[in-house]
Amino acid sequence: MINFNSLVIFIFLFEINSGTEPKNPETTGKVEASTEKPFDFDEENVQTLVEDAIDWAHNIFLVMRTPEHKDRSDVVQNVPFTLFPSPFPREMFKEAVDVAKAMSLLYFRVSRDFEFLKMVYKDLLESDVSIRNYMKICEEVHNEGIKQPVSIYLQRSDYLVHVKEDGAEKKFELKQIEVNGGSIGGANGIPPRITEIHARMLEKAGMPNLPEDVLPRSKQARSASASMLVTAWNKFNNPNAIIVSLVLKDKSKWHFCKRFDEYEIDRMTNKRVKIVYLSISEAIKMLRLDEDFTLRLEGKPVAVFYINIILIGVILSQKTLEMLKMAERSTAIKSPSLFYELSISKKVQQVLTLPGMVERFFPDPKEAPMVQGIRKTFAKLWGLENDDSETREIIADAIAHPERYVMKPNQEGGGKNFWEKELADKLRTLTLKERAAFILMERLNPLVVKNYLIWPMEKAIYSDVVTEVGVYTYCVYNTKDGTLLRYTQPGQMSRTKLASSNEGGISAGTGVFDSLYLY
Repeated sequence: MINFNSLVIFIFLFEINSGTEPKNPETTGKVEASTEKPFDFDEENVQTLVEDAIDWAHNIFLVMRTPEHKDRSDVVQNVPFTLFPSPFPREMFKEAVDVAKAMSLLYFRVSRDFEFLKMVYKDLLESDVSIRNYMKICEEVHNEGIKQPVSIYLQRSDYLVHVKEDGAEKKFELKQIEVNGGSIGGANGIPPRITEIHARMLEKAGMPNLPEDVLPRSKQARSASASMLVTAWNKFNNPNAIIVSLVLKDKSKWHFCKRFDEYEIDRMTNKRVKIVYLSISEAIKMLRLDEDFTLRLEGKPVAVFYINIILIGVILSQKTLEMLKMAERSTAIKSPSLFYELSISKKVQQVLTLPGMVERFFPDPKEAPMVQGIRKTFAKLWGLENDDSETREIIADAIAHPERYVMKPNQEGGGKNFWEKELADKLRTLTLKERAAFILMERLNPLVVKNYLIWPMEKAIYSDVVTEVGVYTYCVYNTKDGTLLRYTQPGQMSRTKLASSNEGGISAGTGVFDSLYLY
């Protein structure tokens, strides 16, 4: 017998206009009379759940520093999250999970192909200062010879469900939004805890003990990044070496997430491995490079140099660039290397959609299914650096119909895209050289469901929402011979925004953490 509450909640959360009829959340049986009283979604009951969820969040480490006190750990608030997991098509989730390893391999191979990176960025060097600076460092390191072939690749590929309308028929397609690497949000133990809250909320609403194929837990995401850092530390093979993490020290609301890796490393290694946090200014003053290219901090060799800040799109001082070059030249294992940082930009993502580009990195016919799986997720993307008829036509169409597109700068961090009238106005003012630093992407028609969104210090909002799922892949590669030394796929992070909002970044304050209810 299907639990009546499960059917009530599922229909309550599902937006019927999203494109397909919702399926029952349980795969067998039929709806029969039940003595169980269905959950009443009145304001009082919902508020009781919200308060319980917030209390539970504080008890399981789902907290962050407040915007007013980013330098204090004794003043905290809950992270933003949804009250329930958002419905998500099981087939689309499976597609995202299945393509993850191929996507990881693609961007690893891109990072090893410096000629490809030079081709991608040749038109951006004049207008994009950060790309010009990082490419200069990489060219010097490439010409000198890479001293440390082992590198960590932490990656999250983000997707949403696109509802394609063909007359009266509607179907779902999984489309990639972007690829994130290096310092990736939400990885430090957050996803499994969000699912823990949702399991608790569903149980209170009458849906206990949901199986993994309905409510995926992402349990490995708790310690996966810390585990990769320890793996790299072991590869360095020096028991006296340390891990250096480059952070925005004392000024991040995500301070606890950064510390979480340290606590997990302590637990895994019985405190044998020391991790030291350095701000940029501290790294400039304290890091030194030996003649044998050993990177040292106060005399101690650095096994792993973990960059936990955003680089692409950020203009750094000359001293900071010299410090990054010193680390890149060293024998320390990088996470990420600047080569990998350059390989996961919006511009690379756009160029890979061109004919033959993905195939360049999968020449073996046996890997053709990987190519097909990757290309299936691509949305339409256009570069703007050329002055040919095709580029002029797409720009003219974007100015005339900006609602069909989103324009993205070659930057990271969220909240920097151009939409609608702002997009058209921006395109009219850009010179040819300036256009090279942007790409156009087709505007997708996302699957819309309903959920409650909980932001700190605000009343919960019940609204139409859109959910993205980001699949994590964590790898240790040998960049010299191309071998994979360790691979793990620790789960996923779901991020949800109001359907009426263009941007959905959690750090930007427009998105919230979520988990998936697969159907």
